Amino acid sequence: MRTRKSGSADASASPVILIRLKPWQIMREEIESGTFRAGHGYRDDMSSSDLVDSTRAWWRIRPERVRCEGIRHAVAVHQGITRAVVEIGDWFQRSEDRRWAFSATLVTEGPIYDEWVGPSGRTLNFARGDQSPIRYWTPS
Repeated sequence: MRTRKSGSADASASPVILIRLKPWQIMREEIESGTFRAGHGYRDDMSSSDLVDSTRAWWRIRPERVRCEGIRHAVAVHQGITRAVVEIGDWFQRSEDRRWAFSATLVTEGPIYDEWVGPSGRTLNFARGDQSPIRYWTPS
């Protein structure tokens, strides 16, 4: 896992994907050939690499929409609190269920990190009954 400072000049003007993570589940799973994650979801004591791996895989999402909307970052959200920002890299698809994952670089400082996570996370309100773990956020 790499860490990078975001180059975004104004995070509030940057579209992102919000990815809601459920509580942590232990499940060894291959993400990329030879790269495995220990589980998925969120827990308070998780490592940065576990958080990145939970955020980047496996979703029912359309990478072409992400590209068309100019989205370069994903924000991990658990229980309505933002937990991390990652820069989206290359996309790849799992053949058995057609879900997508992406390579990711953790963003630990800079404008987009400050806007979405900062020292204690940002509180987000999702619509009641919204079952999808993926939400596109674009500036108004």
